[in-house]
Amino acid sequence: MISFYILIFLEWTGFLTGLFFLRKGDRDAGLIVAFLASVVIAETSVYFARMLMQPDPLVRFTNIWYNCMLPVQCICLLLFFYRKTRLVYWKHAIRGFISVVLFITLLQFIAGDPHQFNTFNYTLEAIFISACSLHYLFELMNSEEIEEVTRDPFMYVSIGLLLFYLGTLPYNITKFYLFDTYRGLFYIYYYLFFAFNYFLYGIITFGFLWAKKK
Repeated sequence: MISFYILIFLEWTGFLTGLFFLRKGDRDAGLIVAFLASVVIAETSVYFARMLMQPDPLVRFTNIWYNCMLPVQCICLLLFFYRKTRLVYWKHAIRGFISVVLFITLLQFIAGDPHQFNTFNYTLEAIFISACSLHYLFELMNSEEIEEVTRDPFMYVSIGLLLFYLGTLPYNITKFYLFDTYRGLFYIYYYLFFAFNYFLYGIITFGFLWAKKK
C-alpha cells in the first residue's frame, strides 16, 4: 500500500507544479495540466473507494471508472500533441487517433461490458501516445530551437510519457494472466509498473520546475 501512497503524492505534486507553471501564461501547458487533473481525480477516487467498498464491487467500480478516465487522459495528451505539431499530416493522424479512441470507448459502453477493463483500448492509447511523444521529440530535435531544447518542459513530459507507456504496456496487457499463472513474475512487473509511474510524474515535475528558471 505504501507504493500507492507514494504514487498519489507524486501525482498531486506534478499536478500542483503544473498549475503554478500554467500561471506563467503558457497555454500549451493547459492540456498537460488537464491530463494531470484527470489522473489525480481517477487515482484519488480509487483510493477512497478502496476504503469504502468490498473487493467485488471495488473491482467492478475501478474497471468502469478507468474505462471512463483513461480515454479522457489519452485525449488530453493527443490534443496537446495536436496543438504542438507543425506538420499537417501529423495533425490528420492525431485526429484519427482521437476518433479511434472515442469510437472504441463508446462501443464498449453501448455494446460491450463496461465492467471489464478495456485492454484493447488501453493498448491503442499507449501506442498512440508513444508515437506522438516520439514524433514530438523528433520535431523538437529538428527545430530551430534546438539550443533551448533542455529548457523545454514538454521535452521532459514526452520522454516520461514515452518510457511510461512503452514500459507499462506489457504489464497492463498480461497482468491478469500473470497473476493467475506466474505469480512471481507478476510481482516483478507490478513493482516495475510503480517505478515507471514514479519516473513519469517525477520527470514531469522536474520539467516544469526546470523551465521556470528560464
